[in-house]
Amino acid sequence: MKMLFKMMILGVAVALSAGCGGGGGGNPPAAAVPDATISPQNAVEIAGEVVGGVQATGDFGVFGGSGLIGGNAGDSGLSKSSTSVLAAQKAMQVFMAAPFGPEVSQCLVSGSVSVSGNLASQDALTAGDRIVARFTNCNDGEGEVVNGTLTLVVDTFSGDLLGGFVTLGLTVTFQNFSVNEGGTLETVSGDLSLLMDTQAYPVSTFSISSGSLTVSDGVDTVVLSNFSTTVTSDESSQPPAFTYTSSGRISVPTYGSVSYQVRQPFTGFGDGDPDSGVLYIEGNMGGSITVTVLSNAQVQLDMDYDGDGVTDETIIVTWVELEG
Repeated sequence: MKMLFKMMILGVAVALSAGCGGGGGGNPPAAAVPDATISPQNAVEIAGEVVGGVQATGDFGVFGGSGLIGGNAGDSGLSKSSTSVLAAQKAMQVFMAAPFGPEVSQCLVSGSVSVSGNLASQDALTAGDRIVARFTNCNDGEGEVVNGTLTLVVDTFSGDLLGGFVTLGLTVTFQNFSVNEGGTLETVSGDLSLLMDTQAYPVSTFSISSGSLTVSDGVDTVVLSNFSTTVTSDESSQPPAFTYTSSGRISVPTYGSVSYQVRQPFTGFGDGDPDSGVLYIEGNMGGSITVTVLSNAQVQLDMDYDGDGVTDETIIVTWVELEG
């Protein structure tokens, strides 16, 4: 799960660092993955994978505020999750400064990024604006080599781009997109829809959704479908307060797919674990796990293995134990 959201974060960072967005299409739906059978042997691991994935999307909300409105993005979970953001920013800076040629920029260590597209105006973003960034063995000295194509299309835009107070709707498409880190090749394909609203700063809202997204590290493959998360970050407090909800279907390597829904919003502060919230996970034959956040230190798991609506086992674990 950490692999999946690292790759998503990288792609989203490419889009947001430019303040522009991506276009749909070009990727076939991923093959369906059978439902996971939840059991006493795998329940904690499945819960940890799903909770970790949902929690990781909370980083987008922090970035949507601090990263674009003058705060210290280096303190956010986003920047900690992907050092390849630097390579992405380099490519997008070329785009903002150059005519759409394509324009080729050399990466700091080796490789290059070619950026091209169509803009209605270089002074503002307009619905339908399109950009294509092609990474060729791009190495900016951060331990990662990026390859592949990222297509970005603006869906909606209003506000002040330079000031960072915007409403921005994007679609992002990954094609043969990969990151090689330490000999591990991680690939991602599919589309993301994004909507960011920072015009009510210090409160920022960020939504991300995908009909189908597939990520692989060569050993495990994660398929995310009908996924949607909405994050609110309030920077009137320090550290910022966050709230997020999420639902969708996701495959857990080895075990199969589960559906999930945040039934009570996850809340917390800064980079800390949530201190409240309820997440429901359901697998094969209605077997389920209800994850109740007791505090930013402990989580309660209620398991119904046979799907009869009766709790079969309850355990309390720490966030450290849950996240593995």
